[in-house]
Amino acid sequence: MILNYFLTFIGVFNGNSRWYLFWGGFGSCLSELAILGLVWKKINCHAKGCYRVGLHHVEGTPYITCGKHHPTHPGSGAATAEEIADAHEMAHASAPANPGM
Repeated sequence: MILNYFLTFIGVFNGNSRWYLFWGGFGSCLSELAILGLVWKKINCHAKGCYRVGLHHVEGTPYITCGKHHPTHPGSGAATAEEIADAHEMAHASAPANPGM
């Protein structure tokens, strides 16, 4: 039953021929999906594994990165988990003990 709904949705069920409704409906969108994929490949960040939109050109290279991965962008100096843990330890070490808690 679910398969019949799916096949009707994508257009391969109840047509004049086996593939008529597919190419007239869902199949005609394949080229549009391919174009969207190429555009996304062009505009996304070039850092491996990052899917953000790249708006920042890295000078002297062909790379385009997002704000997080750009070497001179203010957001690129984000603290690592180790730096945060060290800062936490230093804050607790320098804080006076609070006997009321």
